[in-house]
Amino acid sequence: MNIPPRQLRMFLALSESLNFSKTAEQLFMTQPSLSKAIRDLEQTLGLPLFERTTRSVQLTAGGQRLAAMARSVIGEYDAGLQRMLSSAGQEARQLAIASLPSLATVMLPAVCTALEREYPEPHITIHDCSNGACVQRLLDCQVDFALASVAPSHPALLYEEVLRDRFVLLSCGPWRKRLGPRLQLDDLSGLPLITMTDASTAMRYMSAAFLQRGIEFRPKMQLDQVGTIAGFVKAGLGIAVLPYLGMMPMQTLRGLQVSEIADGPVRSVGIVTRRLATPTAIAQQAMAAVRAVGAGLMEKHAGWILPPTAGRQS
Repeated sequence: MNIPPRQLRMFLALSESLNFSKTAEQLFMTQPSLSKAIRDLEQTLGLPLFERTTRSVQLTAGGQRLAAMARSVIGEYDAGLQRMLSSAGQEARQLAIASLPSLATVMLPAVCTALEREYPEPHITIHDCSNGACVQRLLDCQVDFALASVAPSHPALLYEEVLRDRFVLLSCGPWRKRLGPRLQLDDLSGLPLITMTDASTAMRYMSAAFLQRGIEFRPKMQLDQVGTIAGFVKAGLGIAVLPYLGMMPMQTLRGLQVSEIADGPVRSVGIVTRRLATPTAIAQQAMAAVRAVGAGLMEKHAGWILPPTAGRQS
């Protein structure tokens, strides 16, 4: 049995007015159309709903029972639609991003600030994790997009390079005096280098750069967190090797020196999305904000943060 909500609304309106012409006018339809809709409803149900005379229209017993049920059905229907609209409104303001911690720290605060100017009370979730974990969360549809530093070789994903940043040395205390502002990769041999762990993309970039010279990259220490690395550098235990964006939060620390690695590796930073997915409006706005933040960083830190390679999208 297929009785559309509109037909029930017509019936309810007529059951309250008991006047075909007034009800038709109220519903912005002709009286013959309303009469036909009521006859079709009676035929579908197999019972009369109204007693019609030349002077009046009255509900039958079956019509009274249907009126009670229809009010409940239409009420639930309208409430359900309202809940769906409310839920859709909430979903439209929801955003999930996976990002490397260094990128999340430097880039995402400005992105979230821009979103809060455009959306009332956005609900934003940021997963700061390793490059591999970022990509996996995207593949598992747990996030709208990811900020990564290596283009993932997966057919279901797209990579758009936003910027590139150079690797630098971070020193303090006696090591600061021994290092100049500009070094070559060959100058790093024999230095007590501190890097991220093997799971990080930073370590992969440095290892690849040394491997091209036929040298195994063997740092003195490997640590998980950039903040921990800063503490070890401040204590004079070694010299950190980090991408410039990863080093930026430490610039406020006193006594640290940044040295350029002239021929060092350059890290790619980009947005990763699912190839077949259509980003939500808030996700598109967030990605536009990422590009804008990237452009601002390139302008403010020219020479350290470089423009993306022309046409770099895969």
